Amino acid sequence: MNRGVFISVLMSMAFGGSSGAVCSSQTASSSLTYLVDTTGSMVNYLSQLKLVNSWILDRVTAKFPCGARQYTLVEYNDPSVGPVRYTQSKQDFGNYFNTLSASGGGDCPELTMKGLEMALINSPPKSYILVFTDASALDYGNTTLVNNVRSLITTTKSQVTFLVTGYCNTTTSPDFSIYRDIAALSFGHVYLFSVADIYKVFNYLDYTLSMPSNSSTQLFSGDFTALTHNESFSITKNFSSMMITTSGLVYSVQILGPSSFSMDQVVTEVWGFVLVVKKPTKGNWAIKVNAGGIHAVRIEGFTAFNTTSSCSKCHVNATCEDYYGSLQCLCKSGFIGDGIDCTDIDECAYSWTNNCSVGVCSNNIGSYTCKCPSGFYSPTPYSCVDINECLNSSLSRCHPLATCVNTNGNYSCSCPSGYFGDGFNCEVNDCLRGVCAAGKECVKIIGSYLCVDPCSSYIALNEPWRSSLNYVSPSYADSSSYRCDSNLTGWYRFIGSGGVRMPETCISSFSCGTHAPMWLNGVHPTTSDGIVNRTACATWSGSCCLWSSNIQIKACPGGYHVYKFSATPACTLAYCTDPATTPTTCEADEEWKLGNQGYGCYCKNQYTVSSLVDMRPELTCGTNEMKASFHKCQAKALYFTLSKDSFKNNGCFQFQDDKYTNTFSVVSRLEAGNCGVQPSQNSTHVKYTSNLLILTEASGIIMRNDTLTVTVSCVYPLDMQTSLSQALKPILKSLVVNVGGTGQFTVSMALFTDSSYKYPYTGSQVSLSVKDTLYIGAYIQGGDNSTFVVLIKNCYATPSSNPNDTVKYYLIKDSCPNKQDSTISVPQNGVSREGRLQVQMFKFVGDAYDSVYIHCALGLCNTVTGSCVPSCSGARSARMDVETQDVSFGPIVRSAASYHGPISASTVSILLPALLLMVSSMFL
Repeated sequence: MNRGVFISVLMSMAFGGSSGAVCSSQTASSSLTYLVDTTGSMVNYLSQLKLVNSWILDRVTAKFPCGARQYTLVEYNDPSVGPVRYTQSKQDFGNYFNTLSASGGGDCPELTMKGLEMALINSPPKSYILVFTDASALDYGNTTLVNNVRSLITTTKSQVTFLVTGYCNTTTSPDFSIYRDIAALSFGHVYLFSVADIYKVFNYLDYTLSMPSNSSTQLFSGDFTALTHNESFSITKNFSSMMITTSGLVYSVQILGPSSFSMDQVVTEVWGFVLVVKKPTKGNWAIKVNAGGIHAVRIEGFTAFNTTSSCSKCHVNATCEDYYGSLQCLCKSGFIGDGIDCTDIDECAYSWTNNCSVGVCSNNIGSYTCKCPSGFYSPTPYSCVDINECLNSSLSRCHPLATCVNTNGNYSCSCPSGYFGDGFNCEVNDCLRGVCAAGKECVKIIGSYLCVDPCSSYIALNEPWRSSLNYVSPSYADSSSYRCDSNLTGWYRFIGSGGVRMPETCISSFSCGTHAPMWLNGVHPTTSDGIVNRTACATWSGSCCLWSSNIQIKACPGGYHVYKFSATPACTLAYCTDPATTPTTCEADEEWKLGNQGYGCYCKNQYTVSSLVDMRPELTCGTNEMKASFHKCQAKALYFTLSKDSFKNNGCFQFQDDKYTNTFSVVSRLEAGNCGVQPSQNSTHVKYTSNLLILTEASGIIMRNDTLTVTVSCVYPLDMQTSLSQALKPILKSLVVNVGGTGQFTVSMALFTDSSYKYPYTGSQVSLSVKDTLYIGAYIQGGDNSTFVVLIKNCYATPSSNPNDTVKYYLIKDSCPNKQDSTISVPQNGVSREGRLQVQMFKFVGDAYDSVYIHCALGLCNTVTGSCVPSCSGARSARMDVETQDVSFGPIVRSAASYHGPISASTVSILLPALLLMVSSMFL
């Protein structure tokens, strides 16, 4: 089909005729062309446009069912223009339009002139061309292209109107002024409006597209910069109506005619007017305009159409109007059609076709009603009006001291200055009297108040994007990804990899994940400053402080800062962090915080030191040793390094460097005299004390020649093992016992002076009278294995050191005591980690026997596999399978004290002092 020729007679079904109209022929009407910017920023615009397009096409078809027109859709993007789609079917056009989607772009100006050229080429003459965009023209300077557009407008007589919701520079710059030039040439307009008002602009189309293409006459056109002016024009023929339209910032329009007239104010907005005068009389007319900037005025007259010879042909819901001898049927208010056929308008179908913005719309035949919600009343069935509760005290519940403020559908109450509450209850604000200590914030609650330390009551912000190193593209298409802190209210603490405090210097725009980053215009406080007031500035448009907000800051004892933020003064603004304060991995006894050298790894609070005397090790008291563990972060804070060389007499200590806990430990064995270890005891406990002498040296530029003496001590209950470890040269024998599959254990045996088994004999031998009692003790030394107990299998005395001497006297045999000797007692055997034996001293018969030697067979019994307690009732012992090893003591010599005669060497052996066994487990 030739785009320059339009077929005026088409079948009605091709155009989706409605209202039951039977069209024997079609009437040519102005065609409609949409030139649509489909770049990414048009997403919201397109969704509104699709909705309004459906509305306008339904109305135009209903009012002018036999109208014939072409619908054309042209898209333009960046850098492409097209495709072009056209149809004579309203339904197909709606389908085309609903498939539109926004994408691409990236910069602001678009190829509007190139798109308009394509629209003019592909549209029939006298078309209405609507340009939808939110940007200025990129190609306004292409002279050849612009001249071709002008020529096409002149030859096709098409009318171009720009529907614009945004621009790139200013409304007076050439890339936007080109729109006004094209509109003026074509008797069109430039409407710069909010997307939400798009349906108001379409009221103009609703009027003009519902008429034949030859039914209008242009009466006046002008573009003005004067703010107030008067214009005149003449009407020389009969018109059924006259329409005055304006665009630009217009405050008021006054119409003067040769006689009285009625006028409908269809649209009255600051961006444009649509006024319709009914039956304008012939003669001279005048118009007075009061404007606020550049604006345009267009006036056109319309002749009656669809006239009838008799009013009886009009629909029952239509009126018959006489226009200078021509009768025309017009549907009544609330109905739509061509007058011959009128149907009910569902005013509730679209939000802009009723006044129930706050109520529920209910459609009626020829009208509608609004069901108003609470807080509104209905002065008419078609609207809801706010109730001003503040005008009637019975309608509000405000406190007598409070101020009532009416809102749409509701009201609010606010307490006066110096009072606290929600307005319904007001009480004196205690927090205004300085009731909280410095460094704490007063939080008022009903009936009382709280003093809160913001260092322990804050919200953590762990958002790496806040770093000033996070520079984002200023691309227009990326604006949705920019951050805005309009929701931040209260105390906050920065943590994480973006940094832990605000920068104190100006930050460039597009940093910190936002348009205008906010930085601290001042310095951070110290802990002694308490809560301070500071200013946060936002960088934008070449200014380091285009916006600002008041904030509060407190330095906390934990080495961090907390900030009391309020919502940013605009969007997109966000509070920044300084990447120089980003935490790094610290040692186990350190944490990232603010210190004397700025943010870094410092000792945790419980380990903080200010001088050498503050260093106190963590002491571990083991079975055989004392371990003093020093935190290396403390030495670091005092500018020296802990090592073996830091300790005097380091040759007799053991050292452990634990990188996992970041400690350096000094180990002292629990031996009297070892590395200065000194024991002391009372009747129940023994105490081991050791002095550690730390020598410091120069480190870096700091001179620190100082000495620290650290005294450590461990206290143990006095038992066999501890009594032997503190004694000098105790009479002690030890042996290693191998336990299959378990490991090696050390078993010790010693001689004690009394039944407490806490005082061992010392020296090289024991001298006893026959009136004395000898105490022998054995124990497992150390070890954590609690499944083994000491078992004294056999124990006997001989007059010589030879354990195979034919003369022997049994004290214990097969784990049981010699029952024929009442002085023999075995308090413990096979029941614990200790074994105990006691016997009264005696002498073998014969002058040659002045000494006694003791020989014992010791073993370890596993309690898991069965009972280890000897059965000494006469039955055979159940645990004869225990492996034993022998240990011997002697000589035990007789002292000069008298005795009651010798004991036969064949039947008696000398009683030994108690033999004590100490065992420490040595696992294989």
